Amino acid sequence: MVAFMLGELLFPSRIYCASCGSFIDDTRPYALCDDCMEMFHWTNGRMCSKCGKPMQEDYPHDVCTDCRDAGHFFEKGYSCVQYGLYEKELVLSLKYGGKAYIGKIIGKIMADRLEVEEYIPDVIVAVPMHRKKERKRGYNQAEIIAAELAKLLGIPFKSGLLVRKANTLAMSRLAPEERRMNIENTIMASPKGAAGIHEKNILLVDDIYTTGSTASECARALLEAGGAEVRVITFAAGANIIRWDKGAAQVCG
Repeated sequence: MVAFMLGELLFPSRIYCASCGSFIDDTRPYALCDDCMEMFHWTNGRMCSKCGKPMQEDYPHDVCTDCRDAGHFFEKGYSCVQYGLYEKELVLSLKYGGKAYIGKIIGKIMADRLEVEEYIPDVIVAVPMHRKKERKRGYNQAEIIAAELAKLLGIPFKSGLLVRKANTLAMSRLAPEERRMNIENTIMASPKGAAGIHEKNILLVDDIYTTGSTASECARALLEAGGAEVRVITFAAGANIIRWDKGAAQVCG
């Protein structure tokens, strides 16, 4: 909360574009200028029917390569944007630039995304950070997003329900199989909070979706704690892009 209030004081979201810093007025949606709104890759095209990752129109399957290669414990996923240059800048500002207030903006974007999907869960939880990383950063960006989303939807947010048992390696530099092994059996549901999710439809919130390893591990822990169903929403997702070279499919993203 302190990080949000300080960020809003130094960089008011109603005056400056949250992405590029240009002057705006308070009529701009999501505190983004017109140029950034146009440059963002909004997920309004073809998406993976399982995780919600953007896919090429000519991709021959309903699910992306990651969902085909690995089973996920969550039921379905949604994303708001494709993870590109402009989207990356916004996420990095939230995670590493001390601009915690961007989490509230992303929460509003997610609320509108779920309205399109006509989906309302029973309870919202956030992907956890290890306590050492959270202490260093000063906040868990997923919790800020999740709290705002829950407030806008008018449903309960279970803060701190999921716990990371190990301080894992950064996922960004790992291959898909390494990601799965890195996160496997490292997340658990707090026994004190588990009663609040029994037989509930749960929405898991995070900032970025890549292969789904973290989301799936969180979903496993929530289901084992008694949750009925877990769905996932993230702000940005890497695209499932297939390049054809001499008749062979090469997967990127």
